[in-house]
Amino acid sequence: MNIVVTLNKAYLFPLKVMLKSLFDNCSSNLDIYIIYSDISKPEIDKLSEYVAKHGHALHPLKIESDTFSDAPVNSYYSKEMYYRLMAHEILPGHVGKALYLDPDILILNPVEPLYSIDLGNYFYAAAAHLKPMINYINKIRLKTESNKYYNSGVLLINVELLRKEADISQLHNYIKKHAGELILPDQDVLNGLYWNRILPLNEYLYNYDARRYRSYFISSKGMVNIDFIIKNTVILHFCGKHKPWHKNYPYRFGILYKHYEKMAERAYTS
Repeated sequence: MNIVVTLNKAYLFPLKVMLKSLFDNCSSNLDIYIIYSDISKPEIDKLSEYVAKHGHALHPLKIESDTFSDAPVNSYYSKEMYYRLMAHEILPGHVGKALYLDPDILILNPVEPLYSIDLGNYFYAAAAHLKPMINYINKIRLKTESNKYYNSGVLLINVELLRKEADISQLHNYIKKHAGELILPDQDVLNGLYWNRILPLNEYLYNYDARRYRSYFISSKGMVNIDFIIKNTVILHFCGKHKPWHKNYPYRFGILYKHYEKMAERAYTS
């Protein structure tokens, strides 16, 4: 199974926590590709040891730091977020399919059912969070015909098909043309360019927004409760600027993150 993560050095420890949760909920052999620009070799070596200790393989893919240097970024979004959109150009030729995961994620249940989804003629599979008004605004803003606005934090990538049909210059041209209009930059690009080539995923299972327990509970008429999440949700995503490794994290699942954080610390230092 091929896993892709793009990050800078600020997300190294959250990556280790995410990986620990992945290792504990995956029985497959993992090839983990990290796409980065600014992480030092000693840090890469330590991360490689950590991954190998759990029986998997790390494949660091360093790219030039000026890649996407002209693309819009801000204090919350770094240039590395764009790397996921060109992963098909960076991954080795033998990789035909991959699962992209943000570092601010916990894996709660086996990922194999997600990875085994047939992508057919779709470039990606992703979840759109159920926010009808926001989705409508994004439809108008990005000038698409889609009623969904897909979250880019979890992407099942049809690498082989993207290599055949996606033009990387189209990606760069879109960013250049819309640079002043991008609010959630890489996510806007994903939706603006590929909205009709994305297979929808169930957000309760594959991209549960950790901030939205109450709204999910109400909209599902009580079905998506704590028991459902623990038994069924595969990917718990700590979306937004508040992160569970920060002090005073305000949302419900912070304690669960602290549990995996402690296990990751033990595994990394032992």
